[in-house]
Amino acid sequence: MIRALFIAAVVAMSIVIAVIAVFPQDDLTVASWFWTPADGFWLGQHGAAAFLRRISMWPTIVIGIAALVSLIQHILLPASRQFMSARAAAFLFLTLLAAPVLLVNGILKEHWERARPVHVTELGGSWRFTPWWQPGDGRQCVTNCSFVSGEASGAAWLAAPALLAPPPARLPLLAAVAGYTAVVSGLRIAFGGHFLSDTLIAILLTLLIIAFAYRWFYRRPQAPTEADFAARLGRLGAPLRRVVGGRP
Repeated sequence: MIRALFIAAVVAMSIVIAVIAVFPQDDLTVASWFWTPADGFWLGQHGAAAFLRRISMWPTIVIGIAALVSLIQHILLPASRQFMSARAAAFLFLTLLAAPVLLVNGILKEHWERARPVHVTELGGSWRFTPWWQPGDGRQCVTNCSFVSGEASGAAWLAAPALLAPPPARLPLLAAVAGYTAVVSGLRIAFGGHFLSDTLIAILLTLLIIAFAYRWFYRRPQAPTEADFAARLGRLGAPLRRVVGGRP
């Protein structure tokens, strides 16, 4: 069931992204729903919406820090009481690092140079609009640009911990993540921070990375067991433990 829904979501997003590639003005059309010449992107002036946007990444940050702490604990203090399994900690931290942190914020947002909606001439700014598939020319936005959305990616990443929940809870949790991601992405569009294509591509890339990692960690025939994975992390930290405390 979850696999079928994932494939359907990937196909649906891919179709919309392809349509926007052919008709890039659709990006401007969606953004214009939240913009007026008099007030600009008016939703950004509402306190409740702005507050929700400010705290939207807290769940991702908290779970990511917890995974990192657990990973360090498994490496440096393998004999201590663990609050997260070694494999879960590695899966969560590495997918967070790979998708929202490195690919989205570290590479694409810093090098694609696409102007944000609030900056383009069609929506009251002074910069040139470019379709999602065309990198900027380096003469306008040069850092932390529109393509792709870091917050949409961070929200979509919550699908990773949802996949680790007990089987009866996975589908409801994934549905909640989908709704939350839609709200966060909608706010970024409504505030003039991103185009629709920025959010959809960020979500798609994040989900594909999670799906690949989930198969590698949990579904492939050669995937290590929880005990094997914990033992590997313990061996990784053995030299440092010997240096620091003389312990194996």
